[in-house]
Amino acid sequence: MLAWRPDGSPLQAFRPDFYLPEHGIFLELTTLRQDLVTVKNRKVRQLTELYPDVQVKMLYRRDIVALIAKYRLDATSRLAG
Repeated sequence: MLAWRPDGSPLQAFRPDFYLPEHGIFLELTTLRQDLVTVKNRKVRQLTELYPDVQVKMLYRRDIVALIAKYRLDATSRLAG
């Protein structure tokens, strides 16, 4: 939870896309709606301020495209455009 109403019910939340338990880190992917990157960045900052022990890594479109190219996967055309 990132924000609560006066009655204690959730007002704003953020749930990253993946959790890598062997690394103890959450991943958030932003590949499709680049216009939401600012909102996601703000939420990740807010999350790390409220929960300093929680690690979240943002992976942007360019990061995903670089990983796909590095490992020669066959999905580059869908994300690069």
